[in-house]
Amino acid sequence: MPRLTPITERSQVSPEGVAEFDLVVGSRGRINAPQSMIMYSPKIGSLSTALNDQLRANMSKHDYEIASLVASSEFHIPYVWSAHSVLALDVGVSPEVIEAIRSGGDLSVCSSRERTIIEVGRQLVTDRALSDETFTSARAELGEQLLIETLMTIGYYIMMGMVLNGCAMEQANVGVAPELRGR
Repeated sequence: MPRLTPITERSQVSPEGVAEFDLVVGSRGRINAPQSMIMYSPKIGSLSTALNDQLRANMSKHDYEIASLVASSEFHIPYVWSAHSVLALDVGVSPEVIEAIRSGGDLSVCSSRERTIIEVGRQLVTDRALSDETFTSARAELGEQLLIETLMTIGYYIMMGMVLNGCAMEQANVGVAPELRGR
């Protein structure tokens, strides 16, 4: 049970927050779990949704889902993992790659691009920085724009994880998704 009452209805926000509420609904079609907590600060809710929308528009669905999965696995965000592991399958990420991300295991089943995104996410969460070698390799594989977008997507989901985990949001009920490895 979440620690705060989810804000999912327009009537739950102050008159000053209605425009932002409407922007989020316009983007998502509804208020989902992350936004239901962020709507306690409606302007932040609309701005974070706009950032996420732009990242989704700029990146391929495949790359975006890899970045969201590595963030949710490494930062241990069950809600995001359960939602995005299913979405990743829908956009063609193989079950073997999803399992490698989930388990923290060997990345030999991954393409070079997948491996790069995963290694960037793992290193950032573990070390809070990228080595020069990892950065140079990622820049060569992804290019500068996609590298920044990957870093931003990983950061976006870690930010969402702070809210979801801090507010004790339950896993998304979107299908069968394997549990994250124990920490």
